[in-house]
Amino acid sequence: MTVCLKIKKKFAEDTRKLLLEENLLSKKFKIASEGEFLIIPLNKALDVQIKEKLSKLQVDYQLITIDDLRPLKDKPNNHFEYLKDKLSPEEFELVPRSFDTIGDIIVIEIPDELLAKKDLIGKALLEVHSSIKSVFAKTGIVSGVNRIRPVELIAGKNETKTIYREHGVRLAVDITQAYFSPRLSEEHSRIARQVKDNEVIVDMFAGIGPFALPIAKRVNATIHAIDINPEAIILLNENITLNKLKGKIHAYCGDSRLVVQKEALENIADRVIMNLPGYAIEFIDVACKLIKPEGGIIHFFEFVGGDREPEDIIIEDITREVQKNNRKIDNILAVKRVRMSAPRQWQMVVDAHIK
Repeated sequence: MTVCLKIKKKFAEDTRKLLLEENLLSKKFKIASEGEFLIIPLNKALDVQIKEKLSKLQVDYQLITIDDLRPLKDKPNNHFEYLKDKLSPEEFELVPRSFDTIGDIIVIEIPDELLAKKDLIGKALLEVHSSIKSVFAKTGIVSGVNRIRPVELIAGKNETKTIYREHGVRLAVDITQAYFSPRLSEEHSRIARQVKDNEVIVDMFAGIGPFALPIAKRVNATIHAIDINPEAIILLNENITLNKLKGKIHAYCGDSRLVVQKEALENIADRVIMNLPGYAIEFIDVACKLIKPEGGIIHFFEFVGGDREPEDIIIEDITREVQKNNRKIDNILAVKRVRMSAPRQWQMVVDAHIK
C-alpha cells in the first residue's frame, strides 16, 4: 500500500513543486488521474510542517492509500545519473547543478569547458524531465533596455513561449522577448501578500506582470504597470486575460519617467515596486513623486557587492536618494537577500515606508 495525496488538478503545479522541494514525491510510482483529481504517490508521510505549507498554498487534499499504482519506467532520476558514464570525471565535476524551469522549458548556463557537450547535457535534461519540451542554454548576459538574455536551443522543440504557473497565477512567458525569472517567485508572493483592498500600486518595471498579477489575483487593488519593452506589455495584456482577477491592471508601454508624467500618476501610489536592480536607484526621484503626500511604501531592488554587509549598503542607498528628493524614510519594514547574483554580489530588496 502506498500513501498518496489526492488533490484537484488546479492545485497540481504548486503541490508538485512543494513535494519535490521536500523530497516527498515517490520515485517508484506514476501520478494517477481520477476525473478532476490527481493521485500523487508519496515516499513518506506528511509531517506537521508540510501540512502547514499546503495550507498556506490553500491546497485542499486528502491522504489515501492505494495498492495498484503504475510503476515509473526505469530511467535516471536526474541529469547527473544520465551523464555519469558519458563524461570524463573532470567534465562531470563541471556539470551545472541548477537551472531555471519555466513551464515546459529549461534554461541552463553551461560552463565554457562543457560547451562541446551542450547537446548531450540538453538531451539528459530532456530525458529525465518528462514535462519538459525544450532545453535552452544561456549564451550571454541580460542586457539592453528590454532586459533580454540570448539563448540557444540545445534539445527538444525550438519553442520559446510557454505557460508558467506560480501561486495560482498563469503567466505567458517568451524567454526571447521579455525578462522573467522564476527565482523571484517568493518575492512575487511576499509582496502580493502585503497589499490590501483598494490600494493603488505603481509597478515601475513591470515586465510580463509577475508582481502585478498576484496582487490583482488576491485583492481588489489598482495596479499601474509600466515597462519600456513593447513585447513585455503584449505578454502582460495576454496574462491579464489568462487570469481571473479581483483587481484592475492598467498597462503602459514606455519609459517610467515619461509615462508617470504623461499619465498624471504623481501622488497616487500607496506602494511602488522597483524591480530593476542595477538601474532602479536612478528612478528613486520618480518613486518619490508617485507616493501619496501622506506616505507609502517603496519595494526597492538593488544589486549589492563588496565587503560590507549588503543590508547596510542598500539601506544607505535608498535613504540617501529619498532624502535628495525632499522626502524621508519613516520606517524600514524589511530588508533581505533575495539571491546571490554573482560571487560576493547579492540581489537585495528593501521595503521602506516613506513620508
